[in-house]
Amino acid sequence: MKKLVLFLIVLFVSAGFSHAFAQDAQAYQNQVIAEPDTSTGAEITQPVIVSPEESVSVSSEEETDPVVSRMTSALSQAPQNESSKKAILDAQDCYKQAYDAYKKGDFDTAQKQFGIFMEKMKKAEIDSALYYFLSDDFARIFAKLDQIYSIDSSSGAVAPSFPMECPDNTLVDKYIKIYSGSAKDNTRAALERSGAYRDMILKNIQAFGLPKELLYLPIVESLFSNNDTSSAGAAGLWQIVPSQGRAQGLQINYWIDERKDPEKATKAACMYLKELYFMLNDWQLVLAAYNMGEYGLIRDMKFSNAADITQMTSRNAIPKETQAYVPQFIAVVTIANDLEKYGFTDLNYAEPIKYDVYKTDKVIDLKIAAQCAETTVEEIRALNPALKAWCTPQGYPGFELKIPYGSKEKFLANIASVKDLNPSPGFIKYKVVKGDYVEKIAKRYATTPQAIKQDNPQLKKQKYLRLGQVLLIRPGRQYFK
Repeated sequence: MKKLVLFLIVLFVSAGFSHAFAQDAQAYQNQVIAEPDTSTGAEITQPVIVSPEESVSVSSEEETDPVVSRMTSALSQAPQNESSKKAILDAQDCYKQAYDAYKKGDFDTAQKQFGIFMEKMKKAEIDSALYYFLSDDFARIFAKLDQIYSIDSSSGAVAPSFPMECPDNTLVDKYIKIYSGSAKDNTRAALERSGAYRDMILKNIQAFGLPKELLYLPIVESLFSNNDTSSAGAAGLWQIVPSQGRAQGLQINYWIDERKDPEKATKAACMYLKELYFMLNDWQLVLAAYNMGEYGLIRDMKFSNAADITQMTSRNAIPKETQAYVPQFIAVVTIANDLEKYGFTDLNYAEPIKYDVYKTDKVIDLKIAAQCAETTVEEIRALNPALKAWCTPQGYPGFELKIPYGSKEKFLANIASVKDLNPSPGFIKYKVVKGDYVEKIAKRYATTPQAIKQDNPQLKKQKYLRLGQVLLIRPGRQYFK
């Protein structure tokens, strides 16, 4: 059991050492959510939110609950436990060394440091009450373990279904008319685009034990457009915001945005939806939280004394957009369950996306990748929509580059003979100085005025060069001699 706990700690830290851990710690510092006890059949209580100052003192009623009393006592005593603090800090340092070594490819050192890290965590002697306090985080870890090991945690259980009752059926009717009426062309296009992702999404929904109706959530979010980006910065099929994407382990940086990788984004969205269900135990509240954020929803629940979406809507406790979100989803599912009734016939579903995968630790120019796969850069980008730069991402060991299906054999043969996987583009930047004109610059770099104008389309609209203007110049061969 101790080994399992230590292993879970490793996963907990590695799942979000630099971001998610800090984010969750801050969230938990501001909120303590009481776990409902469903074993006795008692009514589920509302989440209880307390401030950090209040969290170390309990009322006379709470003192009668040994679980709450023990947990609050452990939380109040933890900051004074110097030996545990030192062991945790030492463990964090060992983890960082292991992480850095693994990233550099020094796997032996990484394995050794991970082992030392686990021994340090063992010495921390963390109170069992604190493990209970971290139950939501362990739930995430088990969800990730299920995903990694392809464990069907719902095996033998009846698959859940989404409750289709709505507090305001007039809103559902309104959105049914919109999706099947004025927005029918957009809905049809979304349904047809869904064909490319349907099997993959259903596989993840089943693996995470989610309601099958969530297959249609991307219609509400993005109309199944992977290129969709909202004004709030949410992106991809599932419209994941950057902070939540990183918390779910997605890479989002200059090189790559994995919210636009349909498979990785789907796993992240399913994981997040499962976490929300662990927290809220109500699928309609889950969707409301997905729309507005879980902590904002819990805050509004507490403020309004509302325990479900019906009460929150009737008490006007949530934003209008969130009030309409569940009815929108129910409307979409209603249409999808009876397409013919709502006039959606002869749909031309997109084919599921097929591809081969090439794993690489190196930076590869996409033009080189396209040449090796004997395809176009556009095709490589279409298969890898998460890529933002001209190449595969820097500092991403084991990156999986998708290449056209059936091309892997020739790709491997071609790339083996490439000496420079990320060659210079052959351009230099030149800043215009006083006295410069295109012909003079062309002569200096052994090229032609026509070539300079072709590489700098803005010159077609200019009569004269501007002082300080930056031009891209492709020097001729004579320039390098």
